[in-house]
Amino acid sequence: MSEFSSTAAPRARRTQQERRDSTRLKLLEATVECLVELGYAQATTIAIAQRAGISQGALFKHFPTKAELLAAAVAHLFPRLISEYRDGLDAIPNPDRVSLAIERLWSIYQRPELIAALELYIAARTDAELASALGSVDPPHRRHLHQVARELFPGAASSHPDFDATIELILNAVQGAAVGGVALPANPDHRQMLALLTQLARRTLSSPPQP
Repeated sequence: MSEFSSTAAPRARRTQQERRDSTRLKLLEATVECLVELGYAQATTIAIAQRAGISQGALFKHFPTKAELLAAAVAHLFPRLISEYRDGLDAIPNPDRVSLAIERLWSIYQRPELIAALELYIAARTDAELASALGSVDPPHRRHLHQVARELFPGAASSHPDFDATIELILNAVQGAAVGGVALPANPDHRQMLALLTQLARRTLSSPPQP
């Protein structure tokens, strides 16, 4: 018997569903990469299919339109970024947790892939099909963000009537500053804004409500 022969059982063949899931994942990852490297305008279905190593026809079997593919890529990206954002935050005591939560939020919004996702939302202003596709992604994503906030700050969430409004204010302030930084990169850094935002957040997230 040859020294290279093996008695190991042959690897089971992947099911059709496993192959479909693998191809879909390749497409989503390739879409995010193309958005980051090429931008919305140049992230064509041809470029994405080439990056994923599949045909354009196969791409459209999984995603009938480019808008659906882009929205699915954003939906694929968001949970991963939230998981990275949350990692270890639960173990940090207040008020340090508030400060770190906002610092991390700002850091996440500087990530190229999230900037690329924001570009899609801006493009959707004049692209009705893209706006419709993203419209199914944003509400559950926003609910997920609020749920994470409630889990990180359960005391404030249950006692402060302005808790959800405070979370929205923080999210909108950081997101708006991130978009502004892309449009005007020569602007000064945002340390002062983040410091003020942290002060405001601490009043709601790390202190008991006022009677």
